[in-house]
Amino acid sequence: MKTKTILSTSLSFFITAQAWGHDDHIHTSENVQATTNIFEKDHTTNNGEKTKLLGSGYRLLHEEQIFVKLESDRLNSIPKKTKQSEPKTAVPFRVFEDKLELEWDNEFLYVGSNGMPDHQMMVGITAWQQQVPLPQQYFGSNAWQIPLKPTPSPNPMSAKAHFFRGAIALAANGVPIFNPIKNNGRTDTLLAGELDKWGGHCGRGDDYHYHVAPIHLEDRIGRGKPIAYALDGYPIYGYFEPDGSLAKGLDWLNGHKDSFGNYHYHATKDYPYINGGFYGKVVEKDGQVDPQPRAQAVRPSLPGLKGARITGFESADSKNFKVSYEVFGKKKEVNYQIGEEGAVTFNFVDSAGTKTETYEPKKSVGGPRLESKKEKGMQANKKPGGQGKGPREGEARKPWIVAHAKELDINGDGVVSTKEVNAEVDNAFTGFDQNNDGFLSDNETQSRGAGPKSPMGGFIKGHASEFDRDGDGLISKNEASLLFLRFVRQVDQNNDGELSKKELVEAESRPKGDKKKEKKDGKGKGKKEPKKTNKKNK
Repeated sequence: MKTKTILSTSLSFFITAQAWGHDDHIHTSENVQATTNIFEKDHTTNNGEKTKLLGSGYRLLHEEQIFVKLESDRLNSIPKKTKQSEPKTAVPFRVFEDKLELEWDNEFLYVGSNGMPDHQMMVGITAWQQQVPLPQQYFGSNAWQIPLKPTPSPNPMSAKAHFFRGAIALAANGVPIFNPIKNNGRTDTLLAGELDKWGGHCGRGDDYHYHVAPIHLEDRIGRGKPIAYALDGYPIYGYFEPDGSLAKGLDWLNGHKDSFGNYHYHATKDYPYINGGFYGKVVEKDGQVDPQPRAQAVRPSLPGLKGARITGFESADSKNFKVSYEVFGKKKEVNYQIGEEGAVTFNFVDSAGTKTETYEPKKSVGGPRLESKKEKGMQANKKPGGQGKGPREGEARKPWIVAHAKELDINGDGVVSTKEVNAEVDNAFTGFDQNNDGFLSDNETQSRGAGPKSPMGGFIKGHASEFDRDGDGLISKNEASLLFLRFVRQVDQNNDGELSKKELVEAESRPKGDKKKEKKDGKGKGKKEPKKTNKKNK
């Protein structure tokens, strides 16, 4: 019975050693004492098992010693797994590791950050959009990705003509760096007075980011070391080379190769200030590098405040902030707090008193959004279908395209064409697109007074989430057009792209729930479409 116990324990030990990658195995049959010590070490917690093994370890049968030796040799022959070494790209970010989350694999360095630097912000801005810094959730699946094996692009892309949205680089402290030219494709943010003393400001989502090189990070990182990484994976240095010499001989992208043939960018005091585009391969989608994290808007964006100059910024802790500013010499401030449940309260203080606005978390397509209590009340009182009155009690609701056919019939011929619908889409889209970037954000469609006062404008405002087909939180003109053209197809019986007077009248008199009649495809005329229960076909 003792022999069976010893053999069972030996097998257990080697199974455990194999699973843990244990390398303290015996190599000769004479090392019986070593075997006993290993058993003793690995089974200390087994409630008295150690004593039994000590008493039995010296009684291993010859066959069992052979078994132990063979198992030991087999396990030692298995290649040991080694932890992947930290990539060189992570070195500058390590300086700020108390604020960041760093992970990596064979392809990328993942940098998690809340986007809030540990230096003061906002002071010195003279062209202010009334946005303030709020922590962002650049973590997990929304973290920054820096390629570890950057590849030169056969056709480098310039930031003068591309990438007016989103970040083009990531500073070592986890703060994104945007194109120096703002999203209108014309304005140099530094020359326009939009940046603070550190080269940053807040976007429409209250997200802080830089637009020029954060040279001040050299105080922590050291001169001649990378202060950021472009999103193509190449490092960005300050004004100096690693050997301490002043950088010179830069190409049109603000970079060059070192003596070893390694490409890197440099900061400059004049445009482009940072990487002027991408030497390496990147993917451009919707005007920005893809993929990249998304900021989460807290409230509707605000217009520029003429005559404003920011004079101070204070942060009592990670949830209480204060921005002090002057408007034509009159002192004002905004205090804001982040509540436990994620609600954000803004207190606007001036000589007239204090105005308070609170925004509560709200989930929406493309990411969470915070909705003000005032907006919530407006939404509760809003009639379905956007602007306009709903149907009388007992009446069937007309299809939207039918109810507003008169407004869409631009030439007044009684026919609504796809050309006319697209023209109205263009007008409505332009009315919402405040920054002319070709996309409608939640802030642009939901802010007070946004968009044209037209039926189509009202529909876009009331049904914004229905247009966002790809779930990126933005509405493209194509997405807007597709939805309204779908309305046309639902009524267009002969599929000629036009809604005749007859088709409009028939659609208006059609009973509620009776969809477009089936086409002449052998399934019969005038019958209702069969109800589809397969989710994939919905």
